[in-house]
Parts: sequence; C-alpha cells; structure tokens
Amino acid sequence: MTCIYSSFFGPIVEYRRNLFLNSSSSSVTMRIAFIHPRYPTSEGTGAAHSATQIVNGLADVGHEVCVYCTRPPPERTERDGISLRHLDGYSNHPHTPTRQNREVESRVDELTEFDLVHSYLMRLIPSIGEVGKQSDVGTVVTLNAYGGICAKNDLRYQDDKQCQSKSIFKCFNCIASTGFHSNEHGYLYETASQLLSLRLINSGESRLEFIDGFRAPSTHVRNNYVQFGYDSEKIATIPHPIDEDFSLTHRSTFSEPYKLLYVGSLSRHKGVQTLVPIMERLNKTEWEFELTVVGTGELERRMHEQVENYDVEDAVQFAGFISNAELPEVYASHDCLIHPSVWEEPLARVYLEALATETPIVTTDYGCIEEIVGEAGRLADGTAESFCDTIVNIVESNELPEMSVAAGEQAEQFELSRVISQLNVLYDTVTE
Repeated sequence: MTCIYSSFFGPIVEYRRNLFLNSSSSSVTMRIAFIHPRYPTSEGTGAAHSATQIVNGLADVGHEVCVYCTRPPPERTERDGISLRHLDGYSNHPHTPTRQNREVESRVDELTEFDLVHSYLMRLIPSIGEVGKQSDVGTVVTLNAYGGICAKNDLRYQDDKQCQSKSIFKCFNCIASTGFHSNEHGYLYETASQLLSLRLINSGESRLEFIDGFRAPSTHVRNNYVQFGYDSEKIATIPHPIDEDFSLTHRSTFSEPYKLLYVGSLSRHKGVQTLVPIMERLNKTEWEFELTVVGTGELERRMHEQVENYDVEDAVQFAGFISNAELPEVYASHDCLIHPSVWEEPLARVYLEALATETPIVTTDYGCIEEIVGEAGRLADGTAESFCDTIVNIVESNELPEMSVAAGEQAEQFELSRVISQLNVLYDTVTE
C-alpha cells in the first residue's frame, strides 16, 4: 500500500527541498492525506498536473504526504516524503463521484491518523464533510471549478449564460435541456450522471460546516462560491502553480507570418467554434497570420469542416495532442496564445503556461482574468470580430515584444514556492 515514487526526479530532489525549506516552510510539519484527481506523474488534465506539483512542493518543505489516488498508480521507486494509496476496493457504484465519496467515507477511521485531509476533487465535499464531522482532522477542499455548486461543473445555465442562483427545479431543467450536447456518452448517460452529481451537491451543502477551509484558484471562483452560499471567511484564494519546466525564454521573433496558438480541449465551453472565424477575418487584413490548434475533442470534426468552408486551409494547422514535455517549446515558438473561452474558467493552465514561456495572450474578458494575465494579456468580448480587432491592434502598435516581457514578470506570482507558502498558511489556520 505504500509504494513511493519517483526516480523521475533524480538528483534535483535535494536541491529543490533545500530551496523550498528556505522560502516556503510551515511552522509545523504535518502528515497530510492528499486526494489526487488521478495519481502523481499522470498526464491529461490541468487539475491532475497542478495536484502533482502541489504534492511535490508540500513534500519538499518537509510535510509527509500520503496521496490517495483515484486511479491505479504505477509502481515507482521511492521518493522521500510521498506515499501512495489507491482509493479503491469498497464501492462498485457506477457513478464515479458517488463511488469515490463512498470510498472516502469507508476510510474515516484510517484518515484520523493524519493531521489534515486535502481533497483536490470538489465532488468529494460530502465525504470530506463527513470526515470533519466524525474526527478532529483538519479538512480542506480545492474548488477547481464549479462542481461543488453546479452538476454540470461550468455554472452556465442552459449552456448559454452565467448562472446566478440555484434551485432543484432550475437545476433539473438545465440538466434535462443540455444533456444532448454531449457527444461522448449520449443524452441518457449524461443526464443521469449529472442528476447523481446534483444529489451529491445537495448532500454536501448540509455538511459544509464540518469542512475547515477551501482553496479557490482565483478571485472569481471564490466570489461565485460565496454567491451560492459558501462562507467567505473559509475560502482562501491561492492560485495554481506554474510548472518550472515551462520557464523558457521566448523564441519567436514577433514578425510575419504571426504565429497564433490555441491549446486546450476542442469543446464548446472553450469557445473553439470561434477560432476559424477569427482566422477568416484576420486573413482579410493586410497582415499574415497562422494558427496552430493543439488538442482534441468533440468539436474537432466541425472545426475541420469550418476550415474548408471558410477557405483557410493554408492558415490553420491541427497538431492534435502534444505532451507536457513538448508543450513549452510550442508556446515559446509562437507569437500569441488566443483563448476564446465562453465560461468563467477557474484558472486555466494555458494562461500559466503562456506566462511562463513569455507568450502574449489574447483572451475573452470574464471574471478576474485581467488580474491573472496582467499586462501580458489583452481582452476581447468573445466574438470573432472583437478577437480580430484586438489582435490586429496589437500587431499594428507593435505591442507583442513588451507583452512578452510583461508575461515573464507576471509569472512570478504563480511560482510554486509562493503557492506552497500560501497553502501552509491555510493549513496552519485550519489545524489550529
């Protein structure tokens, strides 16, 4: 049960530990049970990657971290301070969040051996509340998105506008009306899954008093949860950390053809249906642009059709999935990241990756995005016309080089050592 990883870190572990001990140490060394979205070293989601960084950072400052993995972790060689346990073996419920909550509740006695339990999964609020109710263990939940208050996890009513309030009837209506948008599993599966998630949300609301603290990655996430009844005094705004592997000097020359980049899933809530129309408009300007699309998803086929219909085959390249190891060079070789998201993303990793590689950003204006991207970013209203105008204005005024410099400076506030230091303050507070 206690397999520990990983030789992947090699000789840098001691260097990083010494660096962190000087800048991020807690007043108390703790035994922490950390519930991971997958397992350390897994790829695929921003949440999994951020969770792994935090686990490593906590171990580097001296905490003993036991990672409860929701997927079977591969066997690795030992790494001081981190042990792995698979969160499995008790429940066979077909709804994943329900099964995971039952797994946690079956381990309440086991979890009392720790000073603190930190879940990186919002769906586990009911079971983390139960841990807090039955024990004196400190409890923390990271609010990665809106799964604690929205069964769809996006807080978009009818997939159209930001939701401002909830009721059983309103949620039922939204779930029933939008389930057909999922092409992956089908209407019945999607609707049933979201109804079960709604049941967990309602169950969790009755146990919020037993959870000691929450971590929101951005101010607008915190504000949204407070609007839906969460105690503002319990929510600390602590961003996701930048991956140090992305800390590269920018490589592009900011000259024609200007190389635009999109990174992320090709899904409706990411606004990717706007990318090709943006390129069609840019193609009609006096400037030359190219777009690289990194990622896969449900709208990929539609986007290929758009490319043909808008006659921009020579300007758009689909790169598919690219691993985290290769992504830094991709960012650094492009002139600008464009991100036309249509929902209030908590803190998209693509912003952090762009900042770390000194890549300018043009994104939809929402929430507190301006304080995230700073002078490295420019904001559009989400339409193809607005994105086109914003990009052309940047090029005409030759702002890309200074935005790149600003990106490197903005990235400093997301350094892992700073994030761990803020987490230590939260941990100290909830275990007092």
